[in-house]
Amino acid sequence: MRDELGSYREELERMKLTGESKKALAARLGRRQRREQPRRGLRLAGGLRQAAVIAAAVCLLTSAAVAVVAASPTLRDSVFGEGGGYEQSSAFIGRSIEKNGWTLTITDCVGDDLDWYLGLELEAPEGTVLDEENYFFGEDQNDITLDFPDLKADGGQKGLRQIPDDNAADNRLSFLVHARAFAFFDGSTGSFNGQRVRLVFPGLSHKNGAWIDEETGWEFELISDCDETWDFGTLTVSYPDSTIRLEPNLPVTTLDVEAAITEVEISPLSVRVLIEGDALKGHHSWVPRNAPDGYYGCMEYQEIILYSEDGSEFSVVCEDSDLSGSGCSGGTDPSEDGYLVLRRTYGRTLNGIPSRLVDVDSLTAISICGVVIPLR
Repeated sequence: MRDELGSYREELERMKLTGESKKALAARLGRRQRREQPRRGLRLAGGLRQAAVIAAAVCLLTSAAVAVVAASPTLRDSVFGEGGGYEQSSAFIGRSIEKNGWTLTITDCVGDDLDWYLGLELEAPEGTVLDEENYFFGEDQNDITLDFPDLKADGGQKGLRQIPDDNAADNRLSFLVHARAFAFFDGSTGSFNGQRVRLVFPGLSHKNGAWIDEETGWEFELISDCDETWDFGTLTVSYPDSTIRLEPNLPVTTLDVEAAITEVEISPLSVRVLIEGDALKGHHSWVPRNAPDGYYGCMEYQEIILYSEDGSEFSVVCEDSDLSGSGCSGGTDPSEDGYLVLRRTYGRTLNGIPSRLVDVDSLTAISICGVVIPLR
């Protein structure tokens, strides 16, 4: 281990980190090492070994043309806050490109198998006022290059959100970039972690809208604020894997039939449950259309509760969650296995930005449709 640490130290020196960056990195690694706790009686994939933590802490450092900087983590400071959930799923990045006085910095990332978030900070030349509320890169919210060349995902998404600015009169903006894969085809790793990603951000823009009339509706004008392009090249995604993975195979009653809980995954970002059984085949024939969106209510109302070591409990309810990644076999295809996939995040804001992470090291149990599964 000492030789491995020495090797990482030499690599960090070659990257010429600033003194401030080295101190921040050392402090972060110290916190991670103190938090590292062995789990017992669980089927876990991966772990926070010290060398892996160091590798994660220098996430996305494969592009030599991009500067290494000391940066305040955007996702920690403006989205998730500090805490165990952030420490268990995040990596410091601190990569920056300056173009004619406009500097774009990738500050930090947070991820699990199916979701990956990047924090961005954009600093304009001194004296520039960025006081709009709908900035983006290119011509719309999705006009960024966020490509995983080695990963084929079913139903994947990408997007960008401007993070609300506490000081609209300054020359800085913050953004959250999000990649999601609902399911992975055979041959992929089944996770964003360890994948190569191509990141390019075209010029900064915003839209001004005006209401015309009832017949025409709104008309928008695209306004360019900066024509530069920030190309970070092809980088490598790396962050800690703290997901608890279980195969309990426990009986459960859901949708008024008997089935089995076959898989449970609890990450700092979300919980995913797989329930299987022949009785679930074709369940749209009896499940009512009472979901919030008017569809069949087969994945929204199962009770999921997380229990913590301090005695508190947290209900993961669909009203406060992003359910993307959920699915079912409610149709009429007789060859399809009977199943429900329940995937829920722990909270989100009205504009879709996630609002909560969970400290998985503090969890003691999970209850799914009344079936309690110990985590320790």
